Amino acid sequence: MNFIENIYVGEGVDDLETVYYSLKRGIPIFNIFCICINENSNNTFDILSSRELFTDKNIKKNYIIAGIAQGKKEALSLLTYMVRDSVNKGFNVCDIKRLLKEGEL
Repeated sequence: MNFIENIYVGEGVDDLETVYYSLKRGIPIFNIFCICINENSNNTFDILSSRELFTDKNIKKNYIIAGIAQGKKEALSLLTYMVRDSVNKGFNVCDIKRLLKEGEL
């Protein structure tokens, strides 16, 4: 499990250190959703609960976590913020996946 350097974190995530520790070790956390990047996916992002992230099907996909949120609604809000932030910085929306992976956002 990898994380981008400047990970986006939703306002509802109270204890980021514990969340980060648990995710690094494959421990699901109730109501924590991750905004993930996967090079081999046709999707720009996948929003997965931490439980979904550690299923046999998904653990093999080598996701890179770009955002962490408390609940699915906050994950959608955070994803919207991530896209707006990159556009405001002058980046093309089509390049967001690559820019996040390379640490340019």
